[in-house]
Amino acid sequence: MKVREYVKACQEVFESGYVPDDIVKDHIKQQIAIDKFLPDSASFFFVVEPARGLYHFMGKQQEKVTGYTNSEVLSKGLDLFFENLHPDEANILIEKLYPKISTSLENLSRTTDIKKTFTQFNYRFKVKNGKYVNLLEHLYVLETDQEGKPSLFLGNIVTLDNNKVLPVRLLMKIMNDNLLEIFFSRIYDSKESTRLDITSREFEILRNIALGKSSQQISNELFISRHTVDTHRRNLLKKLNCNTSVELTRIAFQNGLL
Repeated sequence: MKVREYVKACQEVFESGYVPDDIVKDHIKQQIAIDKFLPDSASFFFVVEPARGLYHFMGKQQEKVTGYTNSEVLSKGLDLFFENLHPDEANILIEKLYPKISTSLENLSRTTDIKKTFTQFNYRFKVKNGKYVNLLEHLYVLETDQEGKPSLFLGNIVTLDNNKVLPVRLLMKIMNDNLLEIFFSRIYDSKESTRLDITSREFEILRNIALGKSSQQISNELFISRHTVDTHRRNLLKKLNCNTSVELTRIAFQNGLL
């Protein structure tokens, strides 16, 4: 795909009603006020409207992270993003990750306030000096249209270990009773174009296995039967192509599941 085709595909995935200018301006004003007090770091906030392919705001640290000026990013919008996104991961984001985010949020909006959701994923981005860096992106829904579709997002980007090729991982959480609960987690292998599916319950089981807990301990903590824990354990071994719990934990860490 060419850059414009990627942008168009992204716009179609997140198709929604446009956000009124006065609402956008209110969010920009809030972010400008907050940005003044943020310390220097390899992290920045932004406001994006995917359906229009526009960035409405970029935090001051964006220039430090990518080397591009804020005016460059704001003027080119998502064109600049897809122009510099690693080609191995561009297809994953467009064909798998973005559609999953969009459909999940749209389905949730029927019963839940999706402004309580938190979405996280990573990718390689070519900064202005020509090198690729690993970035971790967090998205929060700021506005929805009349149909409940997400239309405006607040994003935060953090730099990760730049010396490794990391699998693309999508993690979605929702705030329930002041606690963030995982409702979706999936890893996409950008090298082999395969993916590892893992449910939120399996994620909990895996995390506890990695902490060295027995099936009975996990059963007691999660209020499920030991038989159910063992079933999840067997499924995880199969999904991650492992033979033992030790190997399962090692593979999980290597692939960024934990």
